[in-house]
Amino acid sequence: MWLIVVLHLAVVLAQTAIFPNFRSPDERQHVDLIVAVAQGRAWPWPDPGTLAVTEGSGAGGFTRSNRIGGPLHLADLPVPPRADRASFADAGGSAPADRVPANQLIQHPPLYYALGAAALALVPGWDRIPFDLTYLVLRWWNVLFAAALPLLLWAVARRLRLPEPLPIAAALVPLAIPELTHTESAVNNDNLLVPLFAVLTLLVARVLTGDLSRRTALAIGGVGSLALLTKGFALLVPAWILMVYAVAALRQRDRWRAAGWSLGVAWLACLPGLAWWVHNRIVYGSLQPHGRFTSMPDLTAHFSFADGGVFWLLRFLERMNTLFFVHDQTGAGLHHWPWRLALLAGVLVVVAVVATPMLRTLPHATIVVLLFPTVALLAIVAKGSYEQFAASHTYAAMQGRYLYGGLVGVAVVALAATARMHDRWRRWVPLALLGFAILIQMVYIGYTLDLFWTPANGNRTAVPGAIATWYALPPVVLILLLATLVAALAATLTATIRLASRPSSTDNDTPPTPTPTPTQPTAPTEPARVPV
Repeated sequence: MWLIVVLHLAVVLAQTAIFPNFRSPDERQHVDLIVAVAQGRAWPWPDPGTLAVTEGSGAGGFTRSNRIGGPLHLADLPVPPRADRASFADAGGSAPADRVPANQLIQHPPLYYALGAAALALVPGWDRIPFDLTYLVLRWWNVLFAAALPLLLWAVARRLRLPEPLPIAAALVPLAIPELTHTESAVNNDNLLVPLFAVLTLLVARVLTGDLSRRTALAIGGVGSLALLTKGFALLVPAWILMVYAVAALRQRDRWRAAGWSLGVAWLACLPGLAWWVHNRIVYGSLQPHGRFTSMPDLTAHFSFADGGVFWLLRFLERMNTLFFVHDQTGAGLHHWPWRLALLAGVLVVVAVVATPMLRTLPHATIVVLLFPTVALLAIVAKGSYEQFAASHTYAAMQGRYLYGGLVGVAVVALAATARMHDRWRRWVPLALLGFAILIQMVYIGYTLDLFWTPANGNRTAVPGAIATWYALPPVVLILLLATLVAALAATLTATIRLASRPSSTDNDTPPTPTPTPTQPTAPTEPARVPV
């Protein structure tokens, strides 16, 4: 388990070098808003359309912050020595940037940006040192959030009593999603929202397995409130809380009062986060103002579903899957090998999720509760995307990463489809997942290196030197990162192979019994393990 944690962190840290600054969605705007909070320009929180992107936040990017039309050939471009690179102050400081729209990210609540400003305050003179180094500090701060995700996946799978070694397989899931590890390596408020949703999923799993304590309810509401202060997607949390306690009350009919009181405690603890959205509704007339404009744009429908709606739907589903697993930096929608592996992964996940209720390896109500965040997030994104399509016939908001809040639930439900396998075959699931993770990461990284770094003459041997030259820290840091990555991968692979090759302790092919539905309160205990 700890090898997986180290490997995951090594992969994410390595991607802080592979992806140039600005190459994550809205990364410059996220950094700019953190800087604005740190300088006091965005506190109190600005009104929509009033916060300009600064000139200073353009330092250290070296690339454009929007989509690119093709390979950048960064190895061919000159880059200043580290000591001579511009600081935030050198690049213009807080002066508004020319020809750059207002920072639309003020549509989000302030928690992530306040935490980022606190992290920035720990760097003396951050506005006077080369800004690519300040940028890297913020990226490494984001990596800290990634550390908990494999552990939380493992903990949820164990809490729901998935047989060994499926909790280990669950911990490997983030490695099999290159766009997730890319996002974790960048400055993005998803990096706070995703672990908060993962913690919520673990707490929900406790309720599903009989924990109706008010302490757990308070924790659910508190974490939900933090999520509500991070991003609008957390508006599904109150409905999710209602669903889980309704399921718990139906399962433990003699404890419906306890479930009701716990639901009330959880909702009460959500109020600080909900207050942000109530304020928006009262002051701006909308739960989530646009951010870039002082008033909400007109989204009156001018096109019906008959005007290309089928194409919009097919495009929406395809892009949500593709951009869940790999990021398309050009927006060209090419059907290259990363796209093919993303399609394969999406098909496997859907098949596994459909198979789990058929195999009854998890109670149906548990499956519904675990999948609710993904379904709700997909509905929220689809609604926003279709409104844009109906108003202007454009294809917007098709970002698969918006579904990461439901990642833990989907992963556990999908892996539960293998719970009925015989022990000797189930032990190969982590190795199969790790093998796929290695394959899709290598294919996607190869595509990324060619897109950003490979020179125009195709000489890939120049790529490592170019990355080392552009990176904000000396090459020795990258050497240590690479050595850690290789060692962690070798150790994890060896341990996973040994796990798969252990002899089975059973002599028959009787599948494990499905996880029983709790009917009475149970004290937290260690999940049952398959004998090894």
